[in-house]
Amino acid sequence: MLVKDIEKVIQLSIQEGWGYGGMALSNRALTHLCRRMDTRNEPYHILELGGGQSTLFWREILACEFLPIQVTTLEHHHEWANVLSKQVENFEPICVRSQTLKQISDQEWEEIFTRPDESLKLWNTFGKPVPAQEYDLYTIHNSFYVEVEELNLPEKSIDIMVVDGPHGNGRSLAYALFRNVLKPNAFLLIDDFDHYPFLQDLGRIFSYEEIYREILGQERWVLVQLKGLK
Repeated sequence: MLVKDIEKVIQLSIQEGWGYGGMALSNRALTHLCRRMDTRNEPYHILELGGGQSTLFWREILACEFLPIQVTTLEHHHEWANVLSKQVENFEPICVRSQTLKQISDQEWEEIFTRPDESLKLWNTFGKPVPAQEYDLYTIHNSFYVEVEELNLPEKSIDIMVVDGPHGNGRSLAYALFRNVLKPNAFLLIDDFDHYPFLQDLGRIFSYEEIYREILGQERWVLVQLKGLK
């Protein structure tokens, strides 16, 4: 995808959105990701953890017909999920799924990472619900989306996973819980990658190649490509 096309999409998504500042995923990160995506007949299936400006970016990709994509966005703020759903309601390939959160112990965390082939089974029996008033805590520990199995994502169906939610170190659980639905060569775009050991945790489940990273003010993201399971 050409840079001039990506810039056009960014400007269109800003017109009805909230801008690429503050907590939003960097537009430079989206640019680097899209430059790795070639035009093809089969849609790219994108799993987006945390919705917002990037969700509107994908909407404009579809509106401009630049790339064939299918997007599943997970969002734990129910009101925000409703806002996003209305913003993309005319774009069937984008599905915003409202999720709740739960929190697991350090011992349960370790079990999931040492037995990743059983991660979903373990996840369904572990943990306790996170109170809604704690959803915005930036340092919440070992927390992730509850209803991941209900997504019914086909095995090896995800080409791209954008890791930008929920808050805290629990984002790393995505690597184990989505282990079987990620394609062996999937791209992962990880926001705020140095806030927690996200890359170290990824390395426990997958082999990967780092493609590009950026640390510029508040923008701290890395793009990697998987090279198969460990």
